[in-house]
Amino acid sequence: MKNALFVLHSAADTRSSEFATLAAIAASIGSAGYSSELLVLDTTGATSVKVKHGSVFRKVTAVAPGKPVGDAADYLVGVVGKAVSEADTAIIVGFGTISNRNWGPQIAASLSAEFLTSCELMQITDGTLRVTGPVMGALVQKTLTVADRKAVLLYSGETLTPPESDDVEVQVLQGADEKGAVRFVGSEALPDSGGIPLRGATKVVSGGLGIGSGEKWHVIEEFAAKVEAAVGASRAAVEMGWVPSSRQVGFSGQKVSPDVYVAVGISGAVHHLAGIGGAKKIVAINTDPEASIFKIADVGIVGDYEQIIAAAMRKL
Repeated sequence: MKNALFVLHSAADTRSSEFATLAAIAASIGSAGYSSELLVLDTTGATSVKVKHGSVFRKVTAVAPGKPVGDAADYLVGVVGKAVSEADTAIIVGFGTISNRNWGPQIAASLSAEFLTSCELMQITDGTLRVTGPVMGALVQKTLTVADRKAVLLYSGETLTPPESDDVEVQVLQGADEKGAVRFVGSEALPDSGGIPLRGATKVVSGGLGIGSGEKWHVIEEFAAKVEAAVGASRAAVEMGWVPSSRQVGFSGQKVSPDVYVAVGISGAVHHLAGIGGAKKIVAINTDPEASIFKIADVGIVGDYEQIIAAAMRKL
């Protein structure tokens, strides 16, 4: 029997579907000889955590740091590393979040393990775990047969439903603060406008560098609210500080599969296209008629986005 460690950061915005998806993967890989354990890092301040479908896991542990840890990446290097060594873990599984992409490579390097940052499929074939995800900026798909290899796998695929299983409530252990090279001093996150979450949204309106400035970002939010869509953003818009990273779509953000995806002022870089491949219809608005986004758009509109969106708002 091989050991698999699942890691989930439980914060105020963590959804029950995230617990369910990890439980579904754990149940699936059981047929390949993996015994799964779940490690929950809780930063909500609660004394206990209710883990949906927790009975799928052989063991569930919840820990909390004794002091603020930011995105917890440095903290998790120590906590996950300790859990891996104690259980002789073969694979570590988490979601493809920015935080996990910080600690994941460090754990993989310490184990001389394979690292796949954006697994879209995790399947059992002939009793062996096979994972598939984009690499090289999403230019190609890599399929890895895990077999007896050690691996750190970050899942970025669709929400999954586990088999019928019971919920488990576990007490949160106040863990010793792990000492690392990075000391968290403090942070002030960009406020999220709230609204519809990106994951699972049927309509998404995303803005890019072509929006022009943070002061104009309200145009995207108001249009998205009008059409009852989730707000998304390109990596460039996030790096400019116009929108929080939780709204980033693309290879280094979230993968979305809406019925309609509206890209406003987005050029269509390959790492953004990697996140919208599942969209059924893509509408692109850009001033540059040669923008790459038009090559994959179902509807392309060349012009000033403010005028175009203003006209659309009047019609709605």
